[in-house]
Order: sequence, then C-alpha cells, then structure tokens
Amino acid sequence: MNNKTVCILLADGFEEVEAIYPADIFKRLGINVIMAGIENNIIRGTHDIKIETPYTLNDIDVTSFDALMLPGGLPGTINLRDSQKVIELIRQADNEHKIIAAICAAPIILHDAGIIKNKRTTGYPTCERLANSGNFHFTGNMVEQDQNIITAIGMGQAAPFAFAIAQALGIPSDKIANTAKNAFIDVK
Repeated sequence: MNNKTVCILLADGFEEVEAIYPADIFKRLGINVIMAGIENNIIRGTHDIKIETPYTLNDIDVTSFDALMLPGGLPGTINLRDSQKVIELIRQADNEHKIIAAICAAPIILHDAGIIKNKRTTGYPTCERLANSGNFHFTGNMVEQDQNIITAIGMGQAAPFAFAIAQALGIPSDKIANTAKNAFIDVK
C-alpha cells in the first residue's frame, strides 16, 4: 500500500490537462491526490472548465504532502506566482526536500520562488528567456529532473511528467510501466 500524497495547487486560469491528467495517473498508481484552490474551492480553468476542490490553500501545509505540483496555463501561472502563500509553501517544501513539480509556464513560479538556481529545468519555450538571467539551465527537454525539482515542457508531456513524479516518489517502475501500458501511454 502506498501512502504518498501529491498536492496539486490550482488558480483560476490553470491548464486543465496539466492538472487533471496527472491527478488521474496518480490515482491509478495508488498515490493520494490533494487538489487545492489557492483562494476558492471552485476554480475555473483556462478553457472555462470548472473544478471543485475539497481544499483551499489555507487547508494545506508542508506536512500534508510528499510532492507539490503546479500546472501551467494562463493566467493560472501568474495567479499562482502572485500568491505570497504559494511562494512560501514552495520554499518550505524545498527546505524539506519535497518533490516540487511544475509544467509548461509554471517553472516561472519556481524561478520567482528562488529554488531553481543552478538547476536544469525545462518548460514552455518562453521560459527559456529566464535562463538568460543566469539563474538556471534551461534544457528544452520534454521532462527534466534535477534533484527534487521536476519540470515539463507542456500539456503534451502531462503523462510522462506524472510518471516522473511517481518515480521520484518511489513508485516501483514495473507498476508505472504497467499503468502506462494499460492506458496506452508510451513512456521512454
């Protein structure tokens, strides 16, 4: 039995696929999922799909999860980035060496939280501009992991991103491969 938990933070304007697809994969792997809106329990995605969560950011602390995941999307990424509570939670999670994962534009949040200095990351191609500031190494890979930080380039990599998080949480590779096979997902 697995007792790992991933907390997925949602803000209005989040990219639905980047949040829901990984959540589904985590559940298939037996990983607990906490979805929390940063301000409300009803969050509207970038494509106007509404998600109702049982939690808000006020219900979450660093002890309630093993991995923290941030979907991209606009203006969701900006809304997450502009929340001081989100930035504080990211910094606390990093201090506790928790897995911190961001996809698409969301690595910008990790940059602004100051936790990716000198680390290899990827993200939506516009994130590459941040690399010019010298704060991190943008690889442009589909999925990238450097220590406790996992990043992915975008929506098309939601499944490999989720499997990378699961692997970092210690889910056995045969269970990951079987889940991917049963969902007709090609993970390399």
